[in-house]
Amino acid sequence: MTIQLTACDGQVYLAPTVKEWRLRRTGSVPCDDLEAVCLFDGQLMDVLPQVCRFTAYQGDDLVLQGVVDEYRAEVSEQGRLLTFSGRGLAALLLDNEAEAAEYQGATVEEILRNHAVPWGISLGDCTALRCAGAYRVDSGSSQWQALSGFVRYVGGFLPWFTADGTLQVCPMAGSGVHRSIDRTAAVTDCAVHFTRYGVISEMLVKDKTRKTTQRVVNRAFLDLGGSRRQVLYTPGISTLAAMRYTGEYQIRRSMEGMYQVEMTVVGAFAAQPGDVAWVTYEPLGLAGDYDVVEAESRGGSAGETTTLILEARDHVDI
Repeated sequence: MTIQLTACDGQVYLAPTVKEWRLRRTGSVPCDDLEAVCLFDGQLMDVLPQVCRFTAYQGDDLVLQGVVDEYRAEVSEQGRLLTFSGRGLAALLLDNEAEAAEYQGATVEEILRNHAVPWGISLGDCTALRCAGAYRVDSGSSQWQALSGFVRYVGGFLPWFTADGTLQVCPMAGSGVHRSIDRTAAVTDCAVHFTRYGVISEMLVKDKTRKTTQRVVNRAFLDLGGSRRQVLYTPGISTLAAMRYTGEYQIRRSMEGMYQVEMTVVGAFAAQPGDVAWVTYEPLGLAGDYDVVEAESRGGSAGETTTLILEARDHVDI
């Protein structure tokens, strides 16, 4: 891996030889991040305080661009080392607070104009949302919360960032390439994780103004013996359809991460968030298509690996 460091005056410097590194891609939140340990000869000591951006490459491929959070230069029995960490450009939206606002008939273009573009974010595919709606940004919300809350409510998905820091307002799942992880793959570890806690089995959406109630059930979870009812009061919602959508939205959010597979394979960057992987792993009875939702690659003296977080594509219907 090679890393370019960009100072606040625009000057670009090549980081010292990378000894070991860890790079995690989620595309969303938690933020993409990079940690790297470099052999250090002290030549960049004077400019390091001015370094604010990084661009990491694996060969000729750009694997992450982002903001530098911290660095540490040290001399120890291990030698002279420079350690630095940084996050993807989603950090610019996470670190900046939005002003409270009330939108009537907001469009995605208006939300992007107010909560993304001012922070230097480059826009990619933003065509997935064409409907408008009333929307409120609460005091204390980050720019990311202001943007993602709107996209999630109106579109039912989260915006995400590519490795080069381009913001995409379209579903991430299925946006990448199709891969195969079968018996020929060098899998070193694999675990299946099923979480029941927090999953909603029933939502009661109550409109105080109109004195109406809409009941939405998570039939698949009820059939599994689930029992977690929640009540949500939403004054001013005009239709039962809108109330039902709100209930379904809350249930789907509660189910995120309910069933996941964590798999480590030999080799860096075996997959990226947005990819679809056909997985066959007989020891745990896995066979099917999975969305890659997180990929953490590591490199160093012990070799290179990728740990993938996978979610089954056959999502549970409400």
